[in-house]
Amino acid sequence: MGFNFEQFVQNVRPIDFVDWASVVLLLYFVYQLIRKTRAVWLTRGALILGAIYVLSYLADLKLLTFILDKVSVGLFVAIIIVFQPELRKFLEKLGRGDFITALLPDRPSTVNNPSVEELLVAVKELSQQRIGALIVLEGTPIQENLLTDGGVRLDAQLKHELLLSLFHPKTPLHDGAVVLRDWRIETAGVILPMTDQVTSRKLGTRHRAGIGVTEQTDSRCIIVSEETGSISFAEGGQIYRPLTVEQLKDLLNQRYSPERERQTSTMMPNISLLTKRFLSPSSNSRTGE
Repeated sequence: MGFNFEQFVQNVRPIDFVDWASVVLLLYFVYQLIRKTRAVWLTRGALILGAIYVLSYLADLKLLTFILDKVSVGLFVAIIIVFQPELRKFLEKLGRGDFITALLPDRPSTVNNPSVEELLVAVKELSQQRIGALIVLEGTPIQENLLTDGGVRLDAQLKHELLLSLFHPKTPLHDGAVVLRDWRIETAGVILPMTDQVTSRKLGTRHRAGIGVTEQTDSRCIIVSEETGSISFAEGGQIYRPLTVEQLKDLLNQRYSPERERQTSTMMPNISLLTKRFLSPSSNSRTGE
């Protein structure tokens, strides 16, 4: 009995298109999470193994099919163990609503914030003097258990002179990151989590830490290379490099324009309200972060 295309079309319901689109979006979202990590190579290996199994079955290679069939029994458990970081990241992004905020279009605008200008002046000076720097632009407050070392709390006004002093090679806090919260210097000397991504050999510890913190939080990160003075910008586990100061300014304009911040600030409370409504104890469910 062959495939009847006309009967298939007649049986398609409108809800089926929603079903297919949901699956495609879910697969794309998962792909975005793993495409620059070791998991992408493991995924390709699993697909190759599956292709070999299908070919061995079609060719009636009984012994090979038997072996692959038994191997596949434990494959599901192995996937859970191997992809644990990616699964955790996926659930964190769902919980934070990042899958919605990522759909917001970037609107170029001028950031009317003196603190941003102070930051750009500092980055330019650090780049010209080839002083290594790691500056975290915090979104949601970073949980302390994600940090290897929480650093020293400053809660100081953002000034380029202070940033230059903190990253000067002869100061005790220069090796760590500086965390900016609400455009103030919250902490310095922070040790960030490293990424598990397979990065370029040109990227050092600072770059891996910058990528790592943006993988596990909604923060963004500016990295200045100590060797070359090149400027990088990391967000969502992705890194953009090398950048000029003007290009960095454009990125900050897009991410922190007044219009975009108003969109995010008005949308996120609604997401939180829905979360509390549907995940409240009265609905017999447990709440989570």
